[in-house]
Parts: sequence; structure tokens; C-alpha cells
Amino acid sequence: MTEQTYPLQSLQAGCWFKLICGASYQHLPVIRNLALAYTLAGIDCIDVAADPAVIRVVQEAMATAAAIRASRSQALPTRPWLMISINDGEDPHFRKATFNPDDCPSDCPRPCVAACPTQAITFADQSLTERPSTEQPAGVVGSRCYGCGRCLTVCPFQLIAAETHVTATATVLPQVIGAVDAIEIHTQIGRQLQFERLVQMIRPSLARLKVLSISCPDGDSVIDYLWDLYHCLGALPLPLVWQTDGRPMSGDIGPGTTHAALRYGQRMLQAGP
Repeated sequence: MTEQTYPLQSLQAGCWFKLICGASYQHLPVIRNLALAYTLAGIDCIDVAADPAVIRVVQEAMATAAAIRASRSQALPTRPWLMISINDGEDPHFRKATFNPDDCPSDCPRPCVAACPTQAITFADQSLTERPSTEQPAGVVGSRCYGCGRCLTVCPFQLIAAETHVTATATVLPQVIGAVDAIEIHTQIGRQLQFERLVQMIRPSLARLKVLSISCPDGDSVIDYLWDLYHCLGALPLPLVWQTDGRPMSGDIGPGTTHAALRYGQRMLQAGP
């Protein structure tokens, strides 16, 4: 990674680099460490959950990065933009696994524990070294789960489900808007009305932001849907980024995900304004 003089210049030059902590990930120690390391490395943007506690630890990490650079008489790259993710309905980025460990057979090999990349699944009979915290109840540790879905597919008894939450934008936005630089809206085909309602909530705050991002998974009528969103947004006082999320939540586990995103991006460029 090279130091970028300004995030917007990176965006315009095509070398934009964003750290995605997860729209539903709230494990504060890990988020802080990631934000600190990537701020020191010159990241352009840090995308996090719309959670005041998460935003605070990222701000603290940015301040620590600036102090470290100053102590070494080094100039810190421009402070990265702080982005929050919100959604207008059910979305895989805003889900968490859930199950009742009492329902699990005693002889189950527990493939879910091995499959979880964040050690979010625990059982009461695990050793102290295996459990992230003895204070956490058995099951899914909510703050550690970011909704990757690995456990859903490996459970031999299909006892694990995914619960999706919709961001309480009207409640959360007033608490965090003064601290964020960008908003990413997650939407899906057919949700024009929900999208319009969400945009009306955030429109008064757009002038103070650096960028607005729209993320929508690919689909047969996605181009028509994106045009509907474009007309809904109208004239904006800030740059608009269209994210081509070819296969949501599959970038590190599914083959061909990059190709899917590139094909989607090509279609969008050909059909867009």
C-alpha cells in the first residue's frame, strides 16, 4: 500500500482502498487493532457498523496512529474516512448466527466451532483456553459474529439459523453523524420504497459527508433497479459510489467472486450515466 494524499484522489485515480470491518461486527478489540494498523498504513476509508461504541474505538485508533507518527516525526497520511453501513431491509451483511446449544447432540463433532473464523461459537464444556470468555454464555457470541454463514452450511443437524437486523437509522444517525465521513447503503432489487424512506432519513445529513456509497447485489433486473435508485437520489452535494457486490459475503470463501464483481462492474459502466 502507498500513502494516499487524500481519499477522494484515490477514488478518482482508481486506487481506493477500504478496510471493511463488517456491518454487523462489533468485537471492539479486534476492530481497534485493525483500524490502528491500517490507518498507519495509509488506508483511505474504514467501513464499520453503525454502532456508537464501534465508532469510538475507531476514532481512538486513528488518534493513536497520529500520536505514533508524531513521536517518530513522521507525517501521517490524511486521516481515513470513517464510513458506516446501513440497510433498507434484509441483507446478509447485517445478520448473525444463532442457535440453542442445548439442542446439540452430545456426540456432535461441532464442525461449527472449527469453521468459525472469529471464535464466535462456544460451548459450556469447552476448556478455558478454547472459550473467548468465561463470562459469555454458550452459543454465539454476538459481538464476534459478522454473519459469514460458514456455520450455517456445516451444521450436520441444521440447528443454526441466521437473524437479520435492519439498522435503526432514525435512532442511530443523530448519535453518530457528527463523527462519520461517509455512509454506505445496502439495498436489494425490488426495495425502491424502503430505499426512498431511508434516503429521506439521511438526506439532511448528506451535505456534511464526503461520499455516499450504494451497494446492491447482482441480479437479472439490477440495472433497471439501479436507475430507479439514481433517479430517487437526484442531485447530490457529494460524490456517489456504486459498489458492484457480485456475490455478497463470499469474497474469502467462494471461487470466482472477483470475476463476478468485475462482470457486474462492466455491466454497470456500460449502462450507467
